[in-house]
Amino acid sequence: MRLRNQLLALSLITLLLPFSGWKLVQELENFLREGEEDALLASTKTLALALPQGVRSMLGHVRGQVLPFRQLSSAPILDGYLTDWPEPAESLEFEAAGAVLKLNVLAGRHGGRFYLALKVTDPGDIRATTFNTESAQAGQRAGVMLYLQSNRSQQAFMISTEAPGPLTITSLAVGSARLEAGWMDTVDGYQVELDLPAGVERVSVGAIAPAFTMQGRSAERYAGTLQGRAQGRWLELVSRDDEIAHWLANVVPQKSRVWLLQSDGWVMADSGPAQATYESELTWVQRMIYQGVADSRMQLRGNQADWPVRLRSGAVQTALAGDDGKLWSRDADSAAVFNRVAVPVMSERELVGVVVMEASSEGLLMLTNRALGRLSLIALSLVVVLGAGLWLFASRLSRRVQKLSAAVSRAMDDTGRVPRLPVTDAGDELGELARNTQKLLRAVAEYTRYLQKLAGRLSHELKTPLAITRSSLDNLATQDLDPQAQQYLLRAREGLDRQAAIVRAMSEAQQLEGATRTAEWENLDLGEMLGHCVAAYRTVNPERTINLNLPADGCELHCAPELIAQALDKLVDNAITLSAPDCSVDISLQADGEACLLAVRNSGTRLPDVLHDQLFDSLVSLRKKRGSGRHLGLGLYIVRLVAEVHGGTVSACNLPNGDGVEFTIRLPVS
Repeated sequence: MRLRNQLLALSLITLLLPFSGWKLVQELENFLREGEEDALLASTKTLALALPQGVRSMLGHVRGQVLPFRQLSSAPILDGYLTDWPEPAESLEFEAAGAVLKLNVLAGRHGGRFYLALKVTDPGDIRATTFNTESAQAGQRAGVMLYLQSNRSQQAFMISTEAPGPLTITSLAVGSARLEAGWMDTVDGYQVELDLPAGVERVSVGAIAPAFTMQGRSAERYAGTLQGRAQGRWLELVSRDDEIAHWLANVVPQKSRVWLLQSDGWVMADSGPAQATYESELTWVQRMIYQGVADSRMQLRGNQADWPVRLRSGAVQTALAGDDGKLWSRDADSAAVFNRVAVPVMSERELVGVVVMEASSEGLLMLTNRALGRLSLIALSLVVVLGAGLWLFASRLSRRVQKLSAAVSRAMDDTGRVPRLPVTDAGDELGELARNTQKLLRAVAEYTRYLQKLAGRLSHELKTPLAITRSSLDNLATQDLDPQAQQYLLRAREGLDRQAAIVRAMSEAQQLEGATRTAEWENLDLGEMLGHCVAAYRTVNPERTINLNLPADGCELHCAPELIAQALDKLVDNAITLSAPDCSVDISLQADGEACLLAVRNSGTRLPDVLHDQLFDSLVSLRKKRGSGRHLGLGLYIVRLVAEVHGGTVSACNLPNGDGVEFTIRLPVS
């Protein structure tokens, strides 16, 4: 991975900044929530202490069990269906022994009219309507027994019917008061709706299951407040107190709602729904973000009636037990969070009711969104700036390293020149590396120049000792020597001849370096010159196959013909000595408009698996020994010198499939 990409990947650590910001916003949310909870609890306690004494007395002196009126949005149709009753599940429930008979009672108010709804669950095999057809006496019929009490009178009614539908019920007492009702059979019982007379304050009601009289035993069952078929406990019909509700609405904090509950959880007064002050609705993105910030384990807020008749939440149950209750809930479809607290109302150290206050999180939501938005913007800006800064720094550092690497690569040629490397003036670690590299390149260049001049120096220094040795051997040969001494003399002469050949080769290389400066240059057709050279090679090596491929248009080149011929001699000699007698040697010339490509190819051999550029260094020979000749590695070095004098290059490569080796001289057309 490149340096800039590594630093760019390293910059991803800056993403910890927005993550830390997210956690910080969550902590801020919890802190604000705790503060709002404490403030709401303090307001609720203050409101509970500020309740008028008359309200406390009313809560403490409720007679009997309460049956509250719920506010009906419209007058119910007396048909036995409870679909037009709000919160039908919030009712008073009574059970007979063994839970084989149940009675649920609801009361409602619309305008000045009162209504009663009764739901009877009887899993017995004989329904009340079936049994009623068999008895003509009202005192023995099955159904619902109802007692009503007002400040003026008390009346009793037996509610039963032979068939479901609307019916009129007549009082059992003298006076013949009538009630309008509706009866509907259900799968496991029946339901009754009643229109109560005005002025009713109390009711006593009970469901009566069919009776079978046996000897010494009656199977009749009862569920409700009755004692048999007689009046029993009274249920107090209680309406919401509008005066207390008005007082609560005036003292409740803004954006909050308060309920005053009786000791059994029924709502006595309600300040009414709080008016939302959140001017614009949240987008789905804002809701999703806020839901992520809010506690996901928070209780979901269920569907709540606009005017609940009874509250049963955990906070209310805690307050009914005498402690302060707290509850946070969230809406599943929006980002709204609600805080509800409940405080017990005490009168002479006795719990008489509960004050419940609820506030929405609109202000908290706006603060959190604002803080999260600003923090996200700042964090994102910092991440972008830091990432861009690191990427630019890495790019600059990468460019400096690339420039240094390119300069070192150019300096590693064989010309012996050491150019000034870039960034050597820098004071950082990269500048120190460039300065040390330049020192190393200078040392390598000096050693290279020493090796290039070594052959010439050795050839000059060895000529005189070789001449002395040769004259001494010649004088020794004139003496009368025994056969064994003659053999030693012959070996000495062979060694001397080899040394002389080495000296001649080194001298030839030195002379060529000098000849490159004094050679005569001219314009000629390189293809024509190659034709004469190949003809000479074929004459000298009649047993070898030497092929020549020339371009049809020729190749005009300004060059030193003697040097080109000498380089070609070295390549052809190298190809012949490195290949078998039955292998061919192919010489080709190509022109591409910018340069002439002179190639010598031989089959049957392969270059060793080393750096091929080393083949053209001085005193380097990578060939295996073939025949009795000695190879100092100066032939290909001479070829390189000729190519460089003409501004060209020389290269070597193995042919595909091991078919042989090809040497190519590239000579630019001036």
